[in-house]
Amino acid sequence: MSVEITSRDAENTRWDFVVIGSGTAGADAAVRAAQLGLKVLLIERDRNRLGGTCVNVGCVPTKKLLYIVDHYYELSKYLVNEGLSTNMKLDIKAMFEAKDRLINQIIAWYMFRVFPSWGVKVLIGEARLESPRSIKVGDSVIEARNILIATGSRPKLPPIKGIEQGLRRGFAITSDDFFLLDSIPESVLIIGGGAIGVELGTLLYKLGSRVTIVEVMDRLLPTFPDPELGNYLAGKVMKEMYGIDIKVSTSVTEIDPDNGLVRLSNGESLKVNKVLIAVGREPNTEGLNLEGVGVEVRNGAITVDDHSRTNVPSIYAAGDVTGKYMLASVAKVQGIVAAENAASLNSRIDYSLIPMVVFSDPEIASVGTIANKDDPKYIVTKMPNIINYRVIAYNKPYGWVKIIAERVSGKIIGFHMIGPWASELVNMAAMAIRKGLTLGEVKEWVVAHPVFSELLIDALELAAGSNVYLPRR
Repeated sequence: MSVEITSRDAENTRWDFVVIGSGTAGADAAVRAAQLGLKVLLIERDRNRLGGTCVNVGCVPTKKLLYIVDHYYELSKYLVNEGLSTNMKLDIKAMFEAKDRLINQIIAWYMFRVFPSWGVKVLIGEARLESPRSIKVGDSVIEARNILIATGSRPKLPPIKGIEQGLRRGFAITSDDFFLLDSIPESVLIIGGGAIGVELGTLLYKLGSRVTIVEVMDRLLPTFPDPELGNYLAGKVMKEMYGIDIKVSTSVTEIDPDNGLVRLSNGESLKVNKVLIAVGREPNTEGLNLEGVGVEVRNGAITVDDHSRTNVPSIYAAGDVTGKYMLASVAKVQGIVAAENAASLNSRIDYSLIPMVVFSDPEIASVGTIANKDDPKYIVTKMPNIINYRVIAYNKPYGWVKIIAERVSGKIIGFHMIGPWASELVNMAAMAIRKGLTLGEVKEWVVAHPVFSELLIDALELAAGSNVYLPRR
């Protein structure tokens, strides 16, 4: 069953819910709205970007590449000395083809299975708001009872001398361009020490690149509330484990593609093969005629309330275009909330407890409160991962889990981790925090053994004063 229709066909239908953008927020909103009985049209301007940032140049391809590269790295570094011997050869072309197959598989799942089953229709074309209840695509005007803007984001370009020339020449690339590489650069300088820069830096190092990361703030992961995560990552992991050169409190002043140089604010000039720009992303709001229909935009992002509604009652927005967190996890919930409210429900998103994750090696995750260990209101404990049997068996004896709890009530209110499977454990911690569980309640749990999730349990037991793995201090 085909889900695609023409703009003329769309014009002749009265839609309950029209979604502009097919990324995480848009696709999930479209399906949820259709489940609630609404007549749904999804508009995507670029056939080659069906699925949006997460599917094409974000969550999905990075995880596939990290999966392949981590196995390659583990084999070459550890397992070759532990009974597993093989003549390894990393085929970059085949690796990127595997990434593309995964992307196509996910897009096909939605286009040929999910969307048809719920009656969602798809229109390929450039959308522009004509009024609070109509959208223009080409010469056609499409009427809608409610509209969702989910146009995503694009890589942000910092104001650096020579950056445009560097991009035109291919000496500089954005994080989106990374997924189009046909070879791995011998050396690369990454501008930006946030989640994107750290993840791609780890990946490039394991692929054989000499990596330098430059961050203008005074630590890696500057948007993470707990500074200890970024500091440990920069020192113990990036420098000691990998030999990646980290330069914080430093900015790039010039990109010189003619000479293959990058000049820094500290006076250094570094010769590299590639410059990777990873300073974050900015919302795609251009060309939508937001001002013309009265939609409020602040600092380049569409303003929404916790119902995902803009200041114009019939227009919603979700995902990166709102500038809130710019995480696929948030985009999904924003989109679903928008769809449910368009169906006359009263749904809202809770921004008070958002898990943040970096898929580096080791992974990093954070949720909830941060506190100083000397603050008398809180119990602050940090459990080393080295005592976990599975961590030892898997050759990942690094990092720690930090727990924050209220001293009087014992309620768990914060979790911050660097170590294996942090991206999974943070969700367990978030549920414990959201449910108001106390240290006393959690220490009574019986869990499987030996598993990575015991890293969380052991840290909670340490905070409760009942951990049995550490020697007496």
